[in-house]
Amino acid sequence: MNTSENNNQVILLKKTARYSFYFLSISMVGFITLAVGMNSAINKDPLFQLAMNVKKMVTPPESIITQNTNEYGQVTNEFAQLVKDPTKLQIPAPAITDKTIVAFVFGQSNSANSGGERFQANSDNVFNYFDNHYYIASDPLLGASGNAGSMWTITANKLIQKKMADKVILIAAGIGGTSIKQWRNGGDLNGMLDNRLKEAKENHIHITHFFWHQGESDNGTYESEYKNGLTEVIQLTQHYYPNAKFFVSQASAHCPNISSDAILKSQREITKLDNVFMGPNTDLISAIDRWDGCHLSGRGVEKASNEWVNLIQNPQKSN
Repeated sequence: MNTSENNNQVILLKKTARYSFYFLSISMVGFITLAVGMNSAINKDPLFQLAMNVKKMVTPPESIITQNTNEYGQVTNEFAQLVKDPTKLQIPAPAITDKTIVAFVFGQSNSANSGGERFQANSDNVFNYFDNHYYIASDPLLGASGNAGSMWTITANKLIQKKMADKVILIAAGIGGTSIKQWRNGGDLNGMLDNRLKEAKENHIHITHFFWHQGESDNGTYESEYKNGLTEVIQLTQHYYPNAKFFVSQASAHCPNISSDAILKSQREITKLDNVFMGPNTDLISAIDRWDGCHLSGRGVEKASNEWVNLIQNPQKSN
């Protein structure tokens, strides 16, 4: 082999080594970036929130890119909340009196449309408000995620039956699988919540009650972290509706995890705040009354709604 061939082989080996180094370096950077991104998304940390804010700035409006229509003609938004349903009966705005309950119902899946049985209004006095329109209430409720039943329509029926209200207007905003990190200040749902409250206020909707059912996704979260996050959510609602009563469900059991003492304690402790009261302890509803072991069956919803009615009638704070 002559000198020229040796030189060519040396040059080739050097190029191969250089390219291999570049490839390995780029791969390592990509792997590290992916790992950091996945960890950020899981924890919903400030880096994730920054990325979401940048995304909102550079992407078209939600109405253009994020709505999705299913086989039933129902339309959901970027948060998987039901925003259109051809089966809903729209009506003129009802006359609101001092006996009318206007309830903003939110949290995660058991606050949304995940129940094992659908319910509908038993009278013309139970409504579902969404996007400045009123509808006769029927599950699934507009404004929340999921396509099944809810605990709110049946609860509203009972409030009417017991003459605790002349009308009940439900404003639903629950989203399945969500954490308190997403609802608190800086979370990706905090802006949605703020917009929904602002829209209701601007349209002269006088919210009288907030019903919060959430905590299962935070099973394992520190007590102080959950309490601080929920305090921020409550403060946001009180910014718009300072006199409304805010009810907090005792909810932490997340299949297969058992109840979290830390979450339940923080949910009880939060009732020390003004106008904040205890909601039902749904952790006491066993798996036999949950259609998939997690989400309430029709019988489970019935049990929860009975507790809601009792506590709305007789608001309680933790001892």
